[in-house]
Amino acid sequence: MFVIDCPAHRSRVLLSERRIRSLRNTDAGVLIDLECYCGHVERLHTGRTHERRRH
Repeated sequence: MFVIDCPAHRSRVLLSERRIRSLRNTDAGVLIDLECYCGHVERLHTGRTHERRRH
């Protein structure tokens, strides 16, 4: 479950994993695009950032 602040609803909205529209693993962490029931898309940044190995 995910919580977003939806500007259309002017409140917090609880979304299930079915509302995930994209999931990308990047060097900055995991980016998740979630679509609210009203159509608003919110991008969440989560996960740990990629740490480069030190030689």
